[in-house]
Amino acid sequence: MSPTRRAFLAGAALTALAGCAADPAPVGHPALRRPRRAGAVAFLRTGAAAPLLELRGEPDVLVGLGARLAPGTPGLTAMPPFPGEVLIPERSNTDAFLQVEGDDEEECRERLAGLLAALPDARATWQTTVRRDTVDGGLQRNPFGFVEGQTNSGSVLLPTGDALLAVRVIRLAHRSWDADTPEHHRRVIGRHPDGTWLDGAPAHADPGYAADPTGAVIPLDSHVRAMNPRTPGAPAPRMLRRSWAYQAPPTAQGTPDEGVLFMAFQDDFGKGFALAQSRMAGDALHPYLLTVGGGYYAVPTAG
Repeated sequence: MSPTRRAFLAGAALTALAGCAADPAPVGHPALRRPRRAGAVAFLRTGAAAPLLELRGEPDVLVGLGARLAPGTPGLTAMPPFPGEVLIPERSNTDAFLQVEGDDEEECRERLAGLLAALPDARATWQTTVRRDTVDGGLQRNPFGFVEGQTNSGSVLLPTGDALLAVRVIRLAHRSWDADTPEHHRRVIGRHPDGTWLDGAPAHADPGYAADPTGAVIPLDSHVRAMNPRTPGAPAPRMLRRSWAYQAPPTAQGTPDEGVLFMAFQDDFGKGFALAQSRMAGDALHPYLLTVGGGYYAVPTAG
């Protein structure tokens, strides 16, 4: 990174308070570091990858390059259309994706603004602050109140040391969800809110699907069972999830714009995100979700 740009970025970071300060012990790739409690993200249109690549070494910064900016990345394409989504162009298949993390949303928003100011050839088409609600053991509670993330894969890097990243902006139908009963919620997810399985197995244990072949206890169309049936010929999607809650202003029509910014690192979209997405049609959680944006990106290592 040039001395001038490094000085600018350092100054921009210092204008934010300690809530978006860097993790004191960052690691080489963003997929492998401990996620922070808050952040800010932006989808970008730009024709130049080099200025974005200069940000790779900045602590708690993630740079994602779309297929046009990283044409040599194995397996990287534009995200294909999936059934049921209603994509907003400003949030979909952009040239790049940028994220900063920290401990306070507003301070991360300010730091992101400083980084964007150092990218004069890039235009942010949509940006928002994000947050994570974590519980003991490093797991996360989603906006519907259920602990998730027990089946993350640890193998997500390409031989180059980079990773593929799927990003999805998913609105949640809170009104419909809240109108249903807690018992229905548990059967839709397939777990209790604390993460334990409906058959009584602990959160980190395998469920007893073999003893429940018809789904009498854990329904066959529950979210956890639809995504990972644990049957021969139905492998678990291989990806590392980093979900974030977001809340943006309502749409011009008054529709609430809040939900999940879903991020999944992987080394093969076909064995990771795309495999999970192919199972969504049979997922009882699907009616409560509306995907309005996202894309496929390459995330380079910080080195």
